[in-house]
Amino acid sequence: MQVLWKRFSVIGGFCILVVLLISGTVITQRRVAVQVSDHYWVAHTRQVLFELESCESLLKDAETGQRGFLYTGDQKYLTPYNEARTQIESALQTIARLVADNPSQSAAVSDLRNLSHAKLAELQETIDLAREGKPDDAKAVVLSNRGLALMNHIREVIDSMEARETTLEAERAVRYEKNAQATIEWIYAFAGIAIAGLALLAYFILRDMQLREQHNEDIRQREEWFRTTLTSIGDAVIATDHDGKVTFLNPVAEKLTGFPMQQALNRSIHEVFPIFNEFTGLASESPVAKVIERGTVVGLANHTVLQHADGHRIPIEDSAAPICNDKKELIGVVLVFHDVTSERKSQELLRKSEKLAAAARLSATVAHEINNPLEAVCNLIYIAKLAPDLPSGVAEQLTMAEHELARVAHITRQTLGFYRESTEPQPIEIVPILDSVLTLYSSRVKTKNIKVRCEFGECPPVIGVPGELRQAIANLFSNAVDAVQDNGTISITLGCVRELGVDEIQLLVEDDGPGIPKEHLQTIFEPFFTTKKDIGTGLGLYVTREILERHGGTVTVRENGHTRSGEGRNAGACFVLRLPCDMDPHARESIMTKPEGA
Repeated sequence: MQVLWKRFSVIGGFCILVVLLISGTVITQRRVAVQVSDHYWVAHTRQVLFELESCESLLKDAETGQRGFLYTGDQKYLTPYNEARTQIESALQTIARLVADNPSQSAAVSDLRNLSHAKLAELQETIDLAREGKPDDAKAVVLSNRGLALMNHIREVIDSMEARETTLEAERAVRYEKNAQATIEWIYAFAGIAIAGLALLAYFILRDMQLREQHNEDIRQREEWFRTTLTSIGDAVIATDHDGKVTFLNPVAEKLTGFPMQQALNRSIHEVFPIFNEFTGLASESPVAKVIERGTVVGLANHTVLQHADGHRIPIEDSAAPICNDKKELIGVVLVFHDVTSERKSQELLRKSEKLAAAARLSATVAHEINNPLEAVCNLIYIAKLAPDLPSGVAEQLTMAEHELARVAHITRQTLGFYRESTEPQPIEIVPILDSVLTLYSSRVKTKNIKVRCEFGECPPVIGVPGELRQAIANLFSNAVDAVQDNGTISITLGCVRELGVDEIQLLVEDDGPGIPKEHLQTIFEPFFTTKKDIGTGLGLYVTREILERHGGTVTVRENGHTRSGEGRNAGACFVLRLPCDMDPHARESIMTKPEGA
């Protein structure tokens, strides 16, 4: 009943947490949408102010051109006037479109259009009189102050509109800041609620899994460290002129490209910044060239790598933007990029974390379902051993079965707690463990008529937990038995080696089975990875590696073709198990041999 209550508590807590996360995400999305809308209207108001200033500037330019022409009679002074006549209507239409949502401003735009047309008509009248040879009449029109009155009226309309827009801008800016603060506060509150919910859910799931909890905490800290590092470091920056020649690199860019700034100056960007498609290996078009061609901001395509000066390639993300002068002429390009190697490592850590989470849930179910029938079998064996006149051979077999069931129970407890220690380490002789493993699997070996070659050198004891080391060795031998075909061969070689001043026991488990493909060598020790389609769980080698690492040792696999077993047969696989040991110097001289193939 307690187990069911825990299970429903976890499910209920998880459902509540999911609802909270979905609700929080929806609310956050809406608040962000409000922020975007507020920002748009602030920018909209500023654009209206800019267009009003542009409109007034055009009328001033037209008036300036008219005066220059009246005083000099030179047609070139009419250039500002002619440009203003062609642009003023477009400017007025832009303003009308921007303030279409504001009735008072729309009415003011109508007045501004009428006044602007009247002003331009007054200017055109004086220009026409001057062209007809009537300069005095033209000056009389100017001196009548009709144009001045129109211009003053225009300024009043524009000032009135600008005042209303300035008021709107202030109101919208205040609203934007207020909503921004509210959004930040909501994000913090939502993060707190999510963290609290996750902590509560983790309490029910992980309180009996201390090793798992510590592992998750380590991953979380490493992810946080990666995020902090990526946030703290500066991006690489390269600047070029309008021809694509390098004019500047910052220190990060020097490091990523391999070119010091003095060496890179005046070089083509293609030399300093060669980029390629990560999968095809083909050269990618430089974003600098695209910016020079289009005059807009350009980003890199996905899966782009930068080739360092020494030849190695770095995955990057970047963007390039034009550098323009006050005349909006392109004078150069700025390229900003950064190394995404660390981000990919973070994603890999997350992927492994998800696999281990699945292992935690599976282990809890397996332990719960297996322990009860396992206890019943142990009781039956105990009762059978109490039977009178029990043959000695049967008693030995029952004792061995009892030991193996105890090991199964130990493995189940390890699986539940992700392999927590349950006994104290002690000196262990490896050869007796090997003998017990061979005895355990003798029936399977005989069934497949497998030939087992053993070469056991003299080795000192190692410090460890006997049950765990036997489990690790049994996993390797069981895999070898599964891998070889009938009449196959398995070689077990035990010896001592010394590398980098460290004495180690080395155990080689070789078979002449089909071997392990090269593409699987990097993932063979990951949880739930298996090459056995129907009989493997994918946990054996992962457990073996965990046990060896806890004992300060290692387990590795060699590529196909390195095994010594099975002449004329398949290349097979070779697993190398190493454990540290302490040897007396005199003993080392007498027993230290390096096993063949080490």
